[in-house]
Amino acid sequence: MRAGFSGLQVLVVLVLCPGCDLGDPKTEELAPGVAYHKIHVLEGPWWVHVVELDLPRAWAAGIRLRTAFAHLERGGVQKTSTLAAGALAAINGDFLYASKTSHTAGLQVHAGSLIRTPQRRSAFAITEAGEPLIAVYQMELGLLTSSQQNFRAQGFNREPGSDELVVYNHHAQVWHDSVRAALGFILQGLGDISIINDTVSARVQQVRPRAWPLLLNRGQWLLAAGAEYREVTSIAPGDTVQLYCRLLPARGKLMEAIGGGPRILRDGEVAIEVEKERLSRSFAEERHPRTAIGYSQNQQVLFLVAVDGRQPGYSIGMSLQELALFMRKRLADFSLSRENAYQAFNLDGGGSTTMVVDDQVVNSPSDPTGERPVPNALLVVAPEAGEDMP
Repeated sequence: MRAGFSGLQVLVVLVLCPGCDLGDPKTEELAPGVAYHKIHVLEGPWWVHVVELDLPRAWAAGIRLRTAFAHLERGGVQKTSTLAAGALAAINGDFLYASKTSHTAGLQVHAGSLIRTPQRRSAFAITEAGEPLIAVYQMELGLLTSSQQNFRAQGFNREPGSDELVVYNHHAQVWHDSVRAALGFILQGLGDISIINDTVSARVQQVRPRAWPLLLNRGQWLLAAGAEYREVTSIAPGDTVQLYCRLLPARGKLMEAIGGGPRILRDGEVAIEVEKERLSRSFAEERHPRTAIGYSQNQQVLFLVAVDGRQPGYSIGMSLQELALFMRKRLADFSLSRENAYQAFNLDGGGSTTMVVDDQVVNSPSDPTGERPVPNALLVVAPEAGEDMP
């Protein structure tokens, strides 16, 4: 057990206010600024698992949030405990769309690289400085030439239509191992390779028609243009261009992001935005196992939440209204920060709901077969041995 908020390596049992219907919550301190709470709410009954991060303190200790994702060759899914190997803690992430190229429902960014573009659902992002933001994001993607021509891209990691420009990076997942289009450009990054809410210089290495193998290394990009997208014919080998990717609303350089939905808390008020995010009302109203992310009004305390469900007599699961009310009104009863969530959104739940702490699944997944494989997860990671602290 690691040192935590108070530097003590103990299991803390909190004494709460008289009349509260919480059983004896237990708090395990995992690292500076990171704690795990296990709470029994008698009125459900519900078992709720919460990882609480004091973001300024955790960031100062070198602790970071990271997304992890299952690769296509592994069927597009892995267990959260596998994705989280070696992490301090983790929760499952976004919904999965199963098809020839299985993918998540919403935005995903990993280590500053775009993996999945934003959709019309909420996503959680964290900046390089450790600032959280939940929003429905819009994306602007493209490149600027040395003569300040701006070529906007219409797609990402997919083959272009006849009048489209599409950008591929080294995370490209396609059913075939090559790309076919009228014209393509291989770009090599110069220096920093993270383009999320940033601009990166790149040199045009090669221009060729018809087809290219997808053998991109980190820091390389492929631009593929359809036959009717003629403007890019002015780009030549050796040119230096500027790649950009803006995720709006922008707040600094985004390093990690993960999708889900719907928003359940907006500015301290319960806001179950299922219609806006194209989810069913029954999905919101029925009780299920749930996974969620929220943060405090001062944006300094982050909560990762997993609620067990579908287990009568043990934990019955929550509706989104119940989940939102719990995060808005009850987290302060046991959190070390004494804060509640002010903004929050839902992630994939049901049999996917999983929380991992120190390589152990700490909740009770509802599937009879146990932990369900998922497309991605959000991890809390400690610095590697010898890694420089910020």
